[in-house]
Amino acid sequence: MGRFSYLREGVNVALLMGAGDVIAQFFIEKKEFSAWNISRTARFSAVGLIVVGPSLRKWYSTMDRLVSKEQTAIKRGFKKMLLDQCLFAPPFTLLLTYLIPFVNGEKHENIVHHVRQNYFTILKNSFLLWPLAQTINFIVVPSQYQVIYVQIVALIWNCYLSGALNS
Repeated sequence: MGRFSYLREGVNVALLMGAGDVIAQFFIEKKEFSAWNISRTARFSAVGLIVVGPSLRKWYSTMDRLVSKEQTAIKRGFKKMLLDQCLFAPPFTLLLTYLIPFVNGEKHENIVHHVRQNYFTILKNSFLLWPLAQTINFIVVPSQYQVIYVQIVALIWNCYLSGALNS
């Protein structure tokens, strides 16, 4: 797996995270076009390019190595989902809960306060979407398309996350 795969995933995720932020601003926050915070969309996209896409690519390749391929697809898929939701999702959600406001210029003290208030709600809400989405991903979707599948599902999640982290 070369640098190109990390760049490709980063670009794909950046585009989808940017789309999620645009949807959040126009349809959830009900902003007029003239009030669109383009720099916020760019920063949200940059987090996808630099952090989310490459992290997911690395994590998925790590899970491919950790979970034996000599199992049924269903057993393998459930094991990967459990690894993902127990080991990756909580710290990654914490990272994003801190990083998004940070790149938007929030002060550290405000971010820490916001994290303390909202992290467990965001994590709980993630468990309403991601276990099922990841089970489908790991059982049905070929490994080379798993990150892009997750980011398509994440359009919904990113709308929520952008609104929750930019309020």
